[in-house]
Amino acid sequence: MTDLLVLHDVGASGGGEWADGFTEWPGAVFAPDLPGHHGTPPPVGGNYDTGDAVVVALDVLRDVAHGDLLVVGIGHSGAAAQVLALGGRAAGLVLVDGLGGPWLEPGDVDAQRRALRRRVLSTPTALAMPDADTDDPRASMVVGVVDRAFAVQQAVAMPVPVLVVETPSSPTPDAPDMVACFGDATLQQLVARQPSHVAQLVASWWSSRKPA
Repeated sequence: MTDLLVLHDVGASGGGEWADGFTEWPGAVFAPDLPGHHGTPPPVGGNYDTGDAVVVALDVLRDVAHGDLLVVGIGHSGAAAQVLALGGRAAGLVLVDGLGGPWLEPGDVDAQRRALRRRVLSTPTALAMPDADTDDPRASMVVGVVDRAFAVQQAVAMPVPVLVVETPSSPTPDAPDMVACFGDATLQQLVARQPSHVAQLVASWWSSRKPA
């Protein structure tokens, strides 16, 4: 039986809506709240990074066997989901608007990071610790994977089957070309990141790949 790990996007309310969307999943469903989301404390020092989701996932999976696990990465957390799959923790990978982008030149990445820091410093709510009912606004200011060459290298090295779900919210300008870089990938389109609709796609795809 395949267990499921869902890593929600940054700036989202948390993992609860994704756990609710996968209520029909036959295995265990892990959908942790990432740091600074839904009352979970922010990272030490409030310094957010795309690697935060990897740290959370490894903690959640500490007592879970390295066997049959499907990892789902939403938005920015697609990068973390790919790291877990490349590291041998997944039998399959699902990326929902998680391929990366928009693609930038190295100098533009530095400029974007500086702009985000200015936004934090100019936003009073971003400087205050969030309370238990408020997501930390700094979490939505994380710079995702914007180096296309790096994203392609990850895709080419991916050892597991991949389902790519793209919606109009996707930051990837060339999703079909990126999907073609994977050795074994299926591309599906949705009109929105509705958890229940994503769950239906994932269940159908995985059952065709790994019959019960």
